[in-house]
Amino acid sequence: MNILHVGDMAGVASITANICSKLGHPSVVIRDDGRDSWNHGDYYGNTLENVDFDTMIKAIEKCIDSYDHIVYHDRYNAALALDHYHKPSSYMFHGNMLRQNPRIYDDICNLESVDNMFVTTEDLLRYAPEAKLFHRPVDMELFNERDIPRQQIGLCLTQDRYLPFVRDMLRGNETGIFIMDRVKNNVNYEEMGNLLNSYSVYYDIKYQPTHPPTMIEELSQTGLQALACGIPVWSCGKWHSKFPEEHDDEMSAREFIKVLQE
Repeated sequence: MNILHVGDMAGVASITANICSKLGHPSVVIRDDGRDSWNHGDYYGNTLENVDFDTMIKAIEKCIDSYDHIVYHDRYNAALALDHYHKPSSYMFHGNMLRQNPRIYDDICNLESVDNMFVTTEDLLRYAPEAKLFHRPVDMELFNERDIPRQQIGLCLTQDRYLPFVRDMLRGNETGIFIMDRVKNNVNYEEMGNLLNSYSVYYDIKYQPTHPPTMIEELSQTGLQALACGIPVWSCGKWHSKFPEEHDDEMSAREFIKVLQE
C-alpha cells in the first residue's frame, strides 16, 4: 500500500511515514505551510515542501494515482479540495482544531472519500465518537535510555507565550527546573533524544490557545519521548514512569495499516 500524508502535525506524519515505509508500505508526506520548526521531515527525508496551498493541491493532483490511500492531518481544506477524486482516505484530528471547533467533525463525516477517522489523544473521542484512537508513534531508535550524565534537575519545554503560566505552576517546586522555549532555542528533532536524556525529570505542561490558555491533560509527544528515554514525567499533577508500549513506532504503524486495509 502506497500512502500519502497531507500535513504534518508535531511530526506525527513523517514519523508514521518512516516506519510504514520500513514495514513495506511506501509513504511520503506533503506540506504547504513552510518548514517544520523541528525538522522531522529533514531527519527522515520523506517530506515534500510546497510554497502554498494551491501549489500543494496541484502537486497532489499530478501524482494522486500513484497512491492507494491519503491521510489528511488536520487539513480539512485539502480533504475538501480533493474529495471529488474519490481516493480512499483517512482524516486524523490532532487536537486544538477539533477542541475549538467540534463542528468540523460533521464536516469530515460529510466527505465522500473519507473512510476512517482517527484522533491522536483520548480526550478527542468526546468530539469524534466514531473515530479510532491513533497511538502517536515514538521512534524507538531515536528515543531510548542512554548512558550519559543526567543533571539532577527537571526540564520543561514550552512556548514563550506560556512561560508565565508554567513558572507560576512550578513555583516552590523542590527540584530545580529548567524551563525553555523549544522554538527559540532551536532544538532539532534529531537532538531531542540527547536533550531528554540529560535531565532527571520531564515536566509535561501543555496548553491550548484559549483565553486564558487551557491545560491539556493528555501526555504530549515530548512526554512520550521522555518516557521512552527512561525519564519520569510529571503531567497535570500525576507522575508517569512507564512508556506505554502501544506508542512504539512499529506497533503503532501495524495497527494503523490494519485499519487502512480493512
